Amino acid sequence: MVVSIGKLGQGQADYYLKAVAQGIEDYYTGAGEAPGRWVGSASREFGIEGAVEDDALHAALGGADPRTGDPLSDRRGGTRVPGFDVTFSAPKSVSVLYGLSGSDVSTEVCAAHETAVDRALDYLERQAAVARRGKGGAESVAGNGLLAAAFRHRSSRAGDPQLHTHVLVANTTKAADGRWSALDARHLYAHAKTAGYLYQAQLRSELSRRLGIEWTQVHKGVAEIERIPTSVTRAFSRRRAEIECTMGERGEHSRAAARVAALDTRQAKDYGVEPESLRERWRDEARHLGFDREQLQAVTARSATRSQEPDRTEAIAAELASPQGLTAQRSSFTRRDVIQAFCERQPQGADVEAAERFADSFLTSEHAVTLATDVRPLTFSGVIQRLDGRVVPSTVEERRHSTPELLAIERRLIERTLARQSDRSGVVSTRALEDALSRRPTLGADQATMVRRLTRDGGGVEVVTGKAGTGKTFALDAAREAWEAEGYHVIGAAVARRAARELEDGAGIESTSLAALLQDLRMGGEYGLPDRSVIVLDEASMAGTRQLAELLDHADAAKAKVVLVGDPHQLPEIDAGGAFRALVLRTDPIELTNNRRQRNEWERESLDHLREGRTAEAIERYRRHGRIVLGEGAEDVRQRLVADWWQAAGDAAMIALRRADVADLNARARALMQSHGRLGTDELRIGERAFAVGDHVVALKNARPLDVVNGTRGVVTAIDRDAVEIALRTRDGRELVLPRSYIESETQRGGPMLDHGYAITGHKAQGMTTGRAFVLGTDDLYREWGYVAMSRGSEENRLYVVAPQSRERDEYAPQERPREPIESLIAALEHSRAQTAAIDVAERARIRETPTRELVAEHSLLADELGRSRSAAEQLERIVDQQREAEHAADRAAGQAIELERLGGRRSKHGAATERAFEAQARERAARLAEREAELEQRVSASHRDEPERRGRHSEIGAELERRRREAGRVAAIERPQYLVAELGDYPDRPRERRTWERAASRIQSYRREFAISDRKRALGSEPRELRQRSQRQAAQRDLDEARRGLGRERELSRSRDRGMGRG
Repeated sequence: MVVSIGKLGQGQADYYLKAVAQGIEDYYTGAGEAPGRWVGSASREFGIEGAVEDDALHAALGGADPRTGDPLSDRRGGTRVPGFDVTFSAPKSVSVLYGLSGSDVSTEVCAAHETAVDRALDYLERQAAVARRGKGGAESVAGNGLLAAAFRHRSSRAGDPQLHTHVLVANTTKAADGRWSALDARHLYAHAKTAGYLYQAQLRSELSRRLGIEWTQVHKGVAEIERIPTSVTRAFSRRRAEIECTMGERGEHSRAAARVAALDTRQAKDYGVEPESLRERWRDEARHLGFDREQLQAVTARSATRSQEPDRTEAIAAELASPQGLTAQRSSFTRRDVIQAFCERQPQGADVEAAERFADSFLTSEHAVTLATDVRPLTFSGVIQRLDGRVVPSTVEERRHSTPELLAIERRLIERTLARQSDRSGVVSTRALEDALSRRPTLGADQATMVRRLTRDGGGVEVVTGKAGTGKTFALDAAREAWEAEGYHVIGAAVARRAARELEDGAGIESTSLAALLQDLRMGGEYGLPDRSVIVLDEASMAGTRQLAELLDHADAAKAKVVLVGDPHQLPEIDAGGAFRALVLRTDPIELTNNRRQRNEWERESLDHLREGRTAEAIERYRRHGRIVLGEGAEDVRQRLVADWWQAAGDAAMIALRRADVADLNARARALMQSHGRLGTDELRIGERAFAVGDHVVALKNARPLDVVNGTRGVVTAIDRDAVEIALRTRDGRELVLPRSYIESETQRGGPMLDHGYAITGHKAQGMTTGRAFVLGTDDLYREWGYVAMSRGSEENRLYVVAPQSRERDEYAPQERPREPIESLIAALEHSRAQTAAIDVAERARIRETPTRELVAEHSLLADELGRSRSAAEQLERIVDQQREAEHAADRAAGQAIELERLGGRRSKHGAATERAFEAQARERAARLAEREAELEQRVSASHRDEPERRGRHSEIGAELERRRREAGRVAAIERPQYLVAELGDYPDRPRERRTWERAASRIQSYRREFAISDRKRALGSEPRELRQRSQRQAAQRDLDEARRGLGRERELSRSRDRGMGRG
C-alpha cells in the first residue's frame, strides 16, 4: 500500500472533540512516538510551526483558528467531517532497516522518510487544496493550501517495525475571496495514489543517496531493499496478515475494503514500551529468522557516494509513448498516469520535482496529444456522502491525452472501415440467401435481418452487436452457408480460443484465436488470405485496437470482407480499446435485440436495465424475485452458494470474478462430491490438486494436437496413475486423453494446466449457457462483468452478497452507518470499465459542455435526419430490386418473342408482338426506375458522407442526456427543492425508497430542464399548450404518480393534480 486515506471521526464533530480528545492524544501523540509537527501552506499562513499542541490541533479539526480557537467560518448547524488521515507508509524492508539498525542508520532513514513525506504532501497540497462551495458543495474553487499536522510512528499495532506518518488534514481551506470552506475531498482521494508513488520514489532517492541502498524492481509504486530477505519482511508483517484475514472472512479484495478492515482490526497500542526495548525484541526475532547484524550491515555496505546513474529520461519517454507504454491497456491517460509510470521505472528513486518535470515535459512533447478535459460519469458510488445522509457528485475534471501512434491507428481503422461500406464484399445471390434461411425456420426476425444484411449489403466491414443470449452464432451459421454456397472462403476467429471453438461448433466456421490468425497473416504467402474471403471475428468488442486495426489492414489488402461481432456492454478489452465501440457509433450496425436465453420476461428486462446502466432498477427486480442472497460473512455466503449449486444438480454453474474465489468454490464443491460418493476412490495427484473419476475439470491452456483450448470443460472418465494420464468427456461430447506432458505443465502465470471446473471465472463463462448460474458477488464487481455473469443461466441466476459486518471497536468516534449491502452492490455494478477510443474523448467532452436544451433539440434533429437517410436507403434498395426485376422481365419477354418469331405462323407472330410490347413497357419502366435510382443514389451518397459523424454524435448525445437524467436525481437529493419535497416527501432513509425518489426526481428535473420550467412551487409547472410538451408532461405525470404510490403517498394524488401540478 503506497498511501492510505480515510475520514477522521465519522461521528459528530462535538462528540469527536469533547468525548474522545484523550483518544487522539494517546494515538497521535502517544508516549515513545515523535511529537507532531505542523505542515502545509495554510499552517504557515497562520504562523504556526514546530510541535503540535493539543488545543491547537483540536481547534483546527473543529474548523477554528488554531491560534485563538475562533471559528474560521460563520457556518452554523449540521454536522461536518473534522478532517482526513493521510498515511504514508514506508516499505516493510525500510521499516526493518530502521527498526534493527543503530542510531546512525535509523536517523538517516527517519530523515529520508520525513523528506519524502514533505515532498509528496507538497504535491498533494498543490493538487487537492480545493474548497467546496454552493448548494450541497457542488462547486469547486482553489484553496490556499492544507492545514495539517504530521505524526511519525515507528511501529504497527501488531508491534512490528512499521515506519509511517499520519498527516491529519483539517477539513478546511481558504479561497481567493478570503472565505474558509470545507475541502472538496474528491481531489484528495483522486491524487492520493499519485502522492504515494511520489513518496516512495523520493524515499528511494533519499536512501540511495544517503546510504547507498539498492532496490528490487518497482511493483505498483513500491520497491523493497535488495538484501533484506522476503522471509524477514513477511515475518514482521503481522498487521498486514490481520487485515488480510479480516478481508478474507468478508470475501473482500479492494483497496477500500482494506481501509475498512484496517479500522476494524486495529487494537490499542502499548505506548509504554521504550524504543530500545522494541529494537532488542525485533533484533532477537530477526536472529531467529537467520538475519543477523552482519547481513544487516551488508545492506548499507555500498558507498553512499555512488556513481551517477545514467539519465534515462529520453528512454523512459520513448517507452511510455510506445505501444507497450501508457496506452498498452488504455486508450488515453492523465498527468497522474504519467507521474506514476515514471516513478515505476525508477528503482533507485527520483525526486518529486523531477517526476513532475518529466510529466509536464512529456505531455507537451511530440510523444503526447492532448484530447480534452474529461469528466467521469456520475454513478451511485461516484458521490461524496455527507454525514447528514446527503450526497455530493464526485466528478473530478482532468485533462486527458493519448499518443500519436494510437491516434493514427484509430483514425486509419475508422477511415478504412467507412471507405469500404459500399465495396460489394461478400454478396450472395438471392437464391443462396433464401435457401440458407429456409433451412432454419426457427430464425427470428432480427436474426434473419442480420443474415440478409451480411450477405446482401456488401459492406467490406460489417458490425454486428447484440445483447447476451440473442443467438448470434445461430444466425452466423446461416450466413456461413450462404457464403460457402457462392464460393466464399469463411474464416473464423475470436480473442480467446475457447470462444473460437464455440464459434466453430455453433456456426460451423473453422476458427482460431485472433493472435494465431494474425501470426499466420504476417507470414504471408500460403498463409495469406485466399480470394473471396470472409473473416468473422466473434467477441470483437474484447479485441484491442491495435489487433483490430491489423486485422482490417490485412483484409483491406486482400479485399476480404470482415464481420465484427460483439457487444460493447459485455467484458471489455484487456489491451487499449474502444475501437469496436467507435465503429458501432460510426456505422449502421446490425443489431440483434431479442434475448432468447432467459425464459422469464422480468429477467430479460432486468438484464436490459443492467446493460444500460440502470443498475438500481435491475437490482430491485432481482431482489423482488428472490435472486439476491444475503449472507452473514464470506463463509456463510460461500456455503449457501455451494449448497444451492448442489441442490440444483445437473445443468448449473458457479461463477466468481477472482481466481482465488473460484479455487475456494471448487474445493467446497469437490468436498461435497467426495462426501456423497460421487468421485472414484483412486486419485491422481498433480501438485496440490487431486483428480478422480467423476471430477469436473477445466483445461487452462491451448493444446491444438490434443484438441484442447483454454476453457475446455469436461468430466473425468478414467485416470492412469502409472502413465499419469486423465481421460475426460467434454461438455460437447468429445472423448479426450490428457497426457502427462500436459497435466504436469504450468501456464505462463505459473498455474496448473488442468484444474477443477465446478466453478469458473466470468471470462471463462462469457458465451456459455447453463440452466442455473450462481454468482459470487464481491466488492470488486463492475457493470460489464456483472451483466455477463448474470446472463448465463436460462432458468435462474442468483447473486450472493455479504451483508455488512459490525465493527469490533469504534476507537475514536462512532463510525458512519455502514452502507446497506444492496447499496454497495449497486455502487459496484454502476462502475463501468468500458473503454472509449482516444479519438472520441474530445467529442464527448464537447457534448458535455453543451446546454441540455440544445442537446435535446440536436438529438431530435439528428434522429429525424438519420430516419430520412435510412428511409432513402431503404427506398433505393426497393427501387434497385424493382429495376432489376423489370430488366429481367424485359429479357424474358425478349426471349419469348425470339422463340415465337422463330416458330413462325400467324398465332406465333401475334404472340411475338405481344411479348415485344411487354418488353418495351418493361424497358421503359426499367429506364424510369434507373433515373429514380440515380437520383436516390446521389442523395444517399451525399447523406452517407456525413452519416457516420451524425450517427456517432446522436448516440453520444443520447448517452449524455441519459447521464444528466440520472445525475439530476442525485443532485435533487442534495438540494431537495420545495416543489419536489411537496410532491415526493422528504428524501427517504431506506435505500429502496431513495431509489424510487431519485428516479421520480430525475424525470421531473429532466422535464423542467428541457422545457425551461421555472415554477418554484409546482413540479411540472402549468398546463402547456404545445402538443409535444403536453405529451411529455403527461408522461412525467404518470411516472410521478407511480413513484408516489411506491413512496406511500397515494392519498395526496388527487390533491397534487389540482394543486401541485398547476390546475385550477
